[in-house]
Amino acid sequence: MILSVLTFFTGAVLLYAGAEGLVRGSINIAKAMGIRPVVIGLTVVAFGTSAPEFIVSLISALAGSSDIALGNVVGSNIANIGLILGIAAFLRPVDVDTHSLTLYYPVLFISSALLYLFAFSNSIGFYHGIFFITGILLFTWYLIKRTNKEPGYTSPSKSNTPLKVVHVIFIAGGAGLLVGGSHLMVESGVAIARELGVSEFVIGITLVAVGTSLPELAATIVAVVKKNTGIILGNIIGSNIFNILFVIGGVSAIHPIFVDASSRVFEFPVMIAFSIILFIFMRTSFVVNRTEGIILLAAYVVFLVFLF
Repeated sequence: MILSVLTFFTGAVLLYAGAEGLVRGSINIAKAMGIRPVVIGLTVVAFGTSAPEFIVSLISALAGSSDIALGNVVGSNIANIGLILGIAAFLRPVDVDTHSLTLYYPVLFISSALLYLFAFSNSIGFYHGIFFITGILLFTWYLIKRTNKEPGYTSPSKSNTPLKVVHVIFIAGGAGLLVGGSHLMVESGVAIARELGVSEFVIGITLVAVGTSLPELAATIVAVVKKNTGIILGNIIGSNIFNILFVIGGVSAIHPIFVDASSRVFEFPVMIAFSIILFIFMRTSFVVNRTEGIILLAAYVVFLVFLF
């Protein structure tokens, strides 16, 4: 048991290091190609912070543990709002920008509702995956087109930043760490579930979900320390959107994800409920304050208590 837990956390550390390397290398290459920073944020960073969820979910599904794959995404989306946003708001009130409320949030809620709806078919398969992938491509395309039309926008000129081999090494190394860390987390997660006598879905929605949310947690803490809380909601909402459309979409297009009937009664409704609570807190005064942060954290703890 102790060895399985140590292996799990080793995998989580490798996963975080891999995501960091992948994002850093990709950003440097994008800058060298003269891509505008906001576009990098909407595409490269969003993909990088969702890469752990994708790799873990894909490996889990291919290994026959699709419960971990689905639990990973549902649990990550709950943890991003309840745990990560809760911690951020408790440390420092989080500002709400209009884009997060009027543009990103509707996409998040619709994506969450569709995932819940698709779950009633008992498995999320190829056509569901293609639908979600199409959705994330259209969403990203719209954001880029919208950015290009903003006042004061000028097409990025060719960057003077040299394209260095070290950037490619960061990407390759990051990808390797992601795969290795994912294998360790999945294998040890299954072992822990069997030793504790709980379902793989529960392990996926708790330990694995929090482990794959480390990039979002790190980005949030940095934003709080730098007093730049305006980007926190965009990061969390964007991550949740990518988790559903990119992660579930990509994995289910490759391998069907089977849905435990009990998850439709508790875990999925909880994910939807956290999304609704998020909207309420965002809409009131356009700030998620410390009291609301404590409520989110308390709600997350209650969720874990009822889960076990």
